[in-house]
Amino acid sequence: MSTKAQDEKDKGNEAFKAGDYPKAIGHYTAAFIADPSNPTYPLNRAAAYLKLGKNEDAERDCDTVLRLDSKSVKGLFRRGQARVALQKLKEAEQDFLQVLKLDSANAAAKQELQKVQDALAAIPTKLKQRVPIDIPAPIPSSSGLTSAPSTKRRRVPIQIVDPNAVESARTPSSSVVADDTLLKPVVSRPLKQDSTQPSIPIGPLKQSEAPRSPQSGSSSRPQTFREAKATREDARPRGGIFRADGTHKLFTPSQNGNADAPKREPPQTLVAFMRIWNTLTTEEERWDVLRQIPASRLPVLFKTSLDPSILAAILHSLRVALEAAPEDSERLRVVRAYMVNLPRVPRFGTVSLMMSTVERQDVQTVWDVLGRYHGEGVEGEMEKRKEEGSRAAWGCS
Repeated sequence: MSTKAQDEKDKGNEAFKAGDYPKAIGHYTAAFIADPSNPTYPLNRAAAYLKLGKNEDAERDCDTVLRLDSKSVKGLFRRGQARVALQKLKEAEQDFLQVLKLDSANAAAKQELQKVQDALAAIPTKLKQRVPIDIPAPIPSSSGLTSAPSTKRRRVPIQIVDPNAVESARTPSSSVVADDTLLKPVVSRPLKQDSTQPSIPIGPLKQSEAPRSPQSGSSSRPQTFREAKATREDARPRGGIFRADGTHKLFTPSQNGNADAPKREPPQTLVAFMRIWNTLTTEEERWDVLRQIPASRLPVLFKTSLDPSILAAILHSLRVALEAAPEDSERLRVVRAYMVNLPRVPRFGTVSLMMSTVERQDVQTVWDVLGRYHGEGVEGEMEKRKEEGSRAAWGCS
């Protein structure tokens, strides 16, 4: 064991005990670079990754530990924890079983194994496979060639109800309409004029004979656009659920977004996100964009390009949106998902170190408003574990 590796390990242990897991990961990495044959360093780094909710990195480090030491109980146990968080329940079950083979008195492994087995038992079994249809073999003929099996056929009786109707359909009718009457218009409505309605002449109207609207009476036609508009407004029917001034009560603005905000497609790339973000002027508009982006897509959206200023702006928008409607369950769900998934963005640990005191106060305020997650069952325990890791990544208790 080299002296440099041991020094880096000691510094990493101090940072881990202080709750500074990103710093601890840096020291454990330096120790492993100095001595890549020692499985202790990736094992400790896997523990720090689990605290931050970076389960993929923790599983990878545990694989490294087991390549160096295949009987590492801690390596198997921590890989099982990471796989549980990644929903790899079958693989996690095998890890915990292997731990109990090496250490049968491990109470923590027994408890985790029981949780995993309960979760596997709750998963519905797959539908039964369909039974294949038994197709009979082809019947050989007398000539030695195989022929297709005979298909049963049944006859459907057809009964002629009126034989005379068939004969009449075949023979042409005696009353044939003349060809010149086929294209003549036929009027089906009565042509008798109602005495109560004014008579309207048929044919093109002259300008002096044009009918006037009941509202205009005997007044002359409007000569200007303003007079025509006023006449049209007077003739418009009133009532109904809509109002001309737009004060109808049928549609109310949504509580989770701005009703006047333009509808936008959720950005799929960081370039599209920045193009939209730079055009926003109010916190309500920023919240309207953030709530349309699934929080699980944040690592794919930002990748390794998360900027400290963008992180601070998103955090401030989440805080303002949460304080505007702290009782709105939908906002609480969206903000909690953002706070849990933002630490999964690559380079988050490095970017979070650049946060100012005011920004860290925003983080603490958001977590205080959200409170602790209260879930039941295996999924509830997994969500609690994810939230604990995210709180630690944000530097909150």
